[in-house]
Amino acid sequence: MYLRSLFITLLLFTTIQAASHTLTVDALIKIALEHSPDIDISRFDFKGAQQRAKYTEGFYLPRLDAVLNGGKQRAELKNHTTNYSDILAGSLGASQLLYDFGKTSGRISGARAKTLALQAQMQQVISDKILEVKQRYYDILKTKSIIEVERKNVKLQEEQLHRAQRYLASGIKTIIDVSDAKVRLEQARLDLENARYELEEQRARLEETLGYVPYNGNYILYSRKLSLPKVSKTLPRVKTSLYRLQSFAYDHRYVLQSSRHIVSGAKANVKAEKGDYAPTITLNGQYSKQHVDDSVLALSPEEQGQVTVTMNWNLFSGFQTDASVEEAKINVLKASSQVQSVKLAIKRQVLEAHISLRRNGNNVKLSEGIAHASHQKFIQAQKRYENDLSDYIELQDAQQGYIRSLSDLVNAYYDYFIALAQLDHAIGR
Repeated sequence: MYLRSLFITLLLFTTIQAASHTLTVDALIKIALEHSPDIDISRFDFKGAQQRAKYTEGFYLPRLDAVLNGGKQRAELKNHTTNYSDILAGSLGASQLLYDFGKTSGRISGARAKTLALQAQMQQVISDKILEVKQRYYDILKTKSIIEVERKNVKLQEEQLHRAQRYLASGIKTIIDVSDAKVRLEQARLDLENARYELEEQRARLEETLGYVPYNGNYILYSRKLSLPKVSKTLPRVKTSLYRLQSFAYDHRYVLQSSRHIVSGAKANVKAEKGDYAPTITLNGQYSKQHVDDSVLALSPEEQGQVTVTMNWNLFSGFQTDASVEEAKINVLKASSQVQSVKLAIKRQVLEAHISLRRNGNNVKLSEGIAHASHQKFIQAQKRYENDLSDYIELQDAQQGYIRSLSDLVNAYYDYFIALAQLDHAIGR
């Protein structure tokens, strides 16, 4: 009695553990966001841009430099003896940019825009990763359902083989029916095995997308059992118009936001390059103190300081500034064209995803009807064969047509969910 209770407890514990390893699509997305190298790379690019922007902002802050020198000095003056003296000197210098006519502010604005562009690119990479995870997830569910269809096919072929063997023993049918049934049974088993291998490959592709192997591979994916062929009523509906979907995409697609930030950065770079036409005004301060031997005290002061305002103005640079400004303007035009190209691509992507969703929705309904009709045809073919009103070929054609219709229905059903994921990705949701 005790052993029986212990066995039941262990069985329940194992069941609970197995249930804890069931992963939903949301759980898979969370794992991908935490472990995917693609997302890490885009995040590092963004963080690097933040530091570059911080570096550029440093040009607005004062600069402090300290110098300390120590050693010996040899001095030889005309009609004087050679003097050797110890040197111990220190200086402190400071400079502050006062104004450079937009050169630094343009560089800072450009660096900040680049940071925002890379941040939007990082978000787009995340959005792309979510779509990829969903596609992998539904591909696996599709294959799992196909495996169930193939198992059904194997079962039907086994039943047909037993039926043919009974008919042969009774003298009703010939041995060719038995031979053909054996061939079709082996073919069905082969198709089942191939589907299982495909499932293993798809799991590997999913784990590559995640950048991680959950529970060391000891997991299953959550899925609802399909009640074939009645599946069309379980499909989620999208009633939003195409125009509203496209408008939503223009406001929420990160790739478009990134392109717009690149335009802002390019405009800021024009301002920075034009700053080379104007002078740069800087406030400078210098203070130094040194230990001086008595022998050279009259020639070298112990302490001195100065404060100056410096203006640097390049009056001619061999047309380099003109070329830099023109190139910066060209980059603005290029970035603006890229924005328009991205908008057109988004419009097309939303349209294609919307069409794909409607097409697959209709395919599910039509495939459902075909599967129902194929099942009825198969039942009728079985009765005709049993009553010797048709041959074995007609029966097998009807049976394979029924199995093929179930496979087509499974493909259409999960293709609908993939199309729905593609639509969400296309509009940035």
